[in-house]
Amino acid sequence: ITEATGKALEFERSLIKLQQITGSTQKGLVGLKKAVTDVSVALGIDANELSNVARLFAQTGQNLKEVEASMKAIARSSLAPTFGTMENTAEGLIAALAQFKIAASESEQVLGSLNRVSKKFAVESQDMVAAIRRAGGVFALAAKQTQEPIEALQEFISVFTAVRSTTRESAETIATGLRTIFTRLQRRGTI
Repeated sequence: ITEATGKALEFERSLIKLQQITGSTQKGLVGLKKAVTDVSVALGIDANELSNVARLFAQTGQNLKEVEASMKAIARSSLAPTFGTMENTAEGLIAALAQFKIAASESEQVLGSLNRVSKKFAVESQDMVAAIRRAGGVFALAAKQTQEPIEALQEFISVFTAVRSTTRESAETIATGLRTIFTRLQRRGTI
């Protein structure tokens, strides 16, 4: 009972933080609170962890509907074995959405792409998340004139996966190398 009371108080505190971040009223957060509770019960995930993920998305400027969509996508991805922590996955999703100019409503599609690739090839979803965070922005700049945002992200994932599958280097090493290559490819002298 003591532990449950503490968790309930923590959940209420996180909702107050969400209210402060979004500038919404308590009535405005009713839908998000219900979504957090429903997803928590349906998937067996800690509601406090979900509210922390929702707070991360709210801090990026997403509205409550976008926060709910992104939070649900992260919750579902946490059931896949190749993703890391929900917070790490959320940070990677935030990077992907911002760098590739992808709408929050397509969060599930982004994470689904990562999951599909990790099932077919020798690469973990959390490695792809690390690569997106480290080198996705440079690739997005290089590809933005020729492709749709999700296609550009998928091409970046393909390049990363090809290198990771054959070399087995760490995700950080590959991402740093790709960032250097993509940066140099954009220079006039290199072109």
